Amino acid sequence: MAAGQDEPLALTLSLYEDDNADDQFCKSLMQALVDGSRTPSQLAADLDAWVVKESSSRLQKFSDQPDLVEKDDDGHVLRASMPNASGYVERFFQSFPNLCSVFPPHHDGQTRIVQFLEALLAIPNHEVPDYFVEGGNPKDVHTITLWSDRGYSTEYLRIGADAIRYPGSGIENPGSESETRWRNYQSAIARITLTGFAECGFASALRDILPSGKKYPSFNVQVASKPDTIGGHILAAAQWLIWPDEARYVYQQCKKKEKTDKKNPRDTWSMENWRIWKAQFQLFAWDERIDPRAREVAKKAVDRITEVEE
Repeated sequence: MAAGQDEPLALTLSLYEDDNADDQFCKSLMQALVDGSRTPSQLAADLDAWVVKESSSRLQKFSDQPDLVEKDDDGHVLRASMPNASGYVERFFQSFPNLCSVFPPHHDGQTRIVQFLEALLAIPNHEVPDYFVEGGNPKDVHTITLWSDRGYSTEYLRIGADAIRYPGSGIENPGSESETRWRNYQSAIARITLTGFAECGFASALRDILPSGKKYPSFNVQVASKPDTIGGHILAAAQWLIWPDEARYVYQQCKKKEKTDKKNPRDTWSMENWRIWKAQFQLFAWDERIDPRAREVAKKAVDRITEVEE
């Protein structure tokens, strides 16, 4: 493994502003997840308490002073005039994906991230005020449920994936930071998927190594066409298959149906794809044109696939 790939990378939080108290609160939680200065359970409780406190305070303010509620020209209440619990949740999770590329697979820091999400899910469901229904009456407020209403998480994790893996990102360069971040990210979202917090299969790098055509195995895949440029994508895709729990999850999901729904571009798991991935990794494992690190990981993937099938 290239030097540095076993070490954490820098956390980037460019979306947060230094002079914004809410941004600084979110940033402090993420930095604590990185340095381990507080437990995942403590941080989850703090995030929950912050969302409850801020949204409830806003509801109280607009209830006490309804003339402060502002509307647009069409009569719709502006988000700035709502309790906005979902907005506070989104403010935190918009940068959460940046955490996922920091730590190597199954590093203690990555485990803290997973445990943080598990701690959120363990908090009993409770309602928090989000927005006023039509008319803007503060007494008529719609609530969301923490932490079962979490559709935001999947979308932000998709955006996070796109921010790392894009044409010209450098993933094809062996040992590059982009390659390492993509591997780390894939490991993290695979583990997050196992928690039930978000199903990230549609963002899996396994999709990237599916052949572009109908014939397989093949080096002509979704994101590359040459053996010497596919190594970083193999390292990332394998994170869903070289670890026991992740591999079992993928296999169990694939066994649910023979083929993916072609009308659903996010549909990923099927026995057809499982067989393709198996053949692909068998090809990658023994072709000497592929980066040696990727070949070794491909061999581990083949062994794990065989193990979970037995």
